[in-house]
Amino acid sequence: MNTDLNRTGLQLRSTVSADGQLEIALVDVDTPAPAADEVVVRVEATPINPSDIGLLFSAADFSTVVVSGKPERP
Repeated sequence: MNTDLNRTGLQLRSTVSADGQLEIALVDVDTPAPAADEVVVRVEATPINPSDIGLLFSAADFSTVVVSGKPERP
C-alpha cells in the first residue's frame, strides 16, 4: 500500500461578495485520508460543462476583469 500520498488538491471556487464582486479562484484544499473501505482517486483534469459556465461567472461584467495571483496560478 502506498502511504506517500499528496493530501491536498485544488478546488475551483466562484464567489460573489455582498457588493457584487465576483471572484474565481483555485484554492488548495485538504484531502481527507480514506477510511479502511474507501479509496482516493486522483483526477488530473476535467472539463467544465458549458451549462455550468453561466453559474460559474454569474452576471459578471467582463469589462472590469482584473487578473491576480502568481504566474503559476493566476
